[in-house]
Amino acid sequence: MSKEDFIWSTYRPQIGVCLDVPIQFSDHALEKMRRRGIKRSYVYETLKTPDELYQDIEHDMMIAVKKINDKFVILAYGEADETVKVITVYYTAKLDKLIRSKTVRRAWKRVK
Repeated sequence: MSKEDFIWSTYRPQIGVCLDVPIQFSDHALEKMRRRGIKRSYVYETLKTPDELYQDIEHDMMIAVKKINDKFVILAYGEADETVKVITVYYTAKLDKLIRSKTVRRAWKRVK
């Protein structure tokens, strides 16, 4: 499934709190957030100040990682036309295994 196959919902967070650009969530991302109990504020915080940032070379998008509480929020997103498009969201305690598998096979390249 390509990024163009998603249906987008656009939200603009309050200026000065998170980001001064529109953020679009795919229906897929919204469903994953609902199922996994991920708050929108976690997504905004992860986008604004990620602990780690990776370039997903295989899918031409960015991966932002932030530790919130005892787990890690992992976002796959792209940027186009001054809009951030969140593709999917993970919430996991097993970050090391995921990062290792993606970087060893060179699917992800660390940016920050």
